[in-house]
Amino acid sequence: MSRSKIATVGIACTAGAFAATMALAGTASALPPENRAVTLTCVDINSGITYATNGAGTLSSSDPGSPNPQKMKLTSSIPAPLTIPPNSLTTTIKFTGGITFSGTINPPMNPPNPITLGPVPAASRIASGTSATLVSTSGAPSATNWSVRIQASFAGTAADIRCVGSQAAGTTFTF
Repeated sequence: MSRSKIATVGIACTAGAFAATMALAGTASALPPENRAVTLTCVDINSGITYATNGAGTLSSSDPGSPNPQKMKLTSSIPAPLTIPPNSLTTTIKFTGGITFSGTINPPMNPPNPITLGPVPAASRIASGTSATLVSTSGAPSATNWSVRIQASFAGTAADIRCVGSQAAGTTFTF
């Protein structure tokens, strides 16, 4: 085979490999993070302690890329009532369409710094292009009426904090 034929075959193989790599890279790319304002009223349903009334917060999405599930982080204006060890709060965040983010992931926190939860993963990978918002709830938080749940058991205290709330009007997350 002549050098020109070898060069042509080599160039064709390189172009084909490049095209395949680009096609596969497009399916695994992650979406950019999105941030949405939320308002929460949070009460420990065990003790009756109110931690926030119409408190401001921000939900932030992240996507590590397929096949991993997307994640959600909640940054709130709720001050930490005591020193909170890392990864000691179990957080569940409910979205429309039956989408749930849940996990035991949090940074260490000290009073009076605001509580940050997550990023916690979705129960499974959310289909590309799916739009959802925080499940909107109102009234008194209870065992069945909540959008965000925070559970903790440390320092001799068990807390089951339920939050009612809503996402800012006209905003959605697109996964």
